[in-house]
Amino acid sequence: MTQISGRIVAGIGFASAATAQELIDLIEASLAEAGLAATHLAAIATHKRKLGTAIPLHVAAHFGVPLRLLDDGDLAMLGLAEGAAAAAGPLRLRKRKSRYATCALADCGPGFSVAAFGQPPISSAAMASSRLDTSLAGP
Repeated sequence: MTQISGRIVAGIGFASAATAQELIDLIEASLAEAGLAATHLAAIATHKRKLGTAIPLHVAAHFGVPLRLLDDGDLAMLGLAEGAAAAAGPLRLRKRKSRYATCALADCGPGFSVAAFGQPPISSAAMASSRLDTSLAGP
């Protein structure tokens, strides 16, 4: 069993039919099962493709923690929720499922920094915007 660092990352995955409330409920149930409180959360993590919906932003805002977006190469193992969580450190709670969502919890590893973990949602939007500006600039 891993020693709890006191800081937890919740990795999430979800289908298009999921709601933010379903994910919030699943994260709260997962934290309770692990004997943790929402105050232990350091971040919510998911794959960057999930930002096509506002759900992960709403979930992170609900818990008052940053949302971090990961690329395929960042995922520590197969399965979105576990891979996103395990990218931060050792798994504390393996994947739990609700109807349309999954959640896994990981202890933040030694030297973990939210700022160095994945990408913030704003940088992805800014990057896309800068690419658009460049592509429209012409020869």
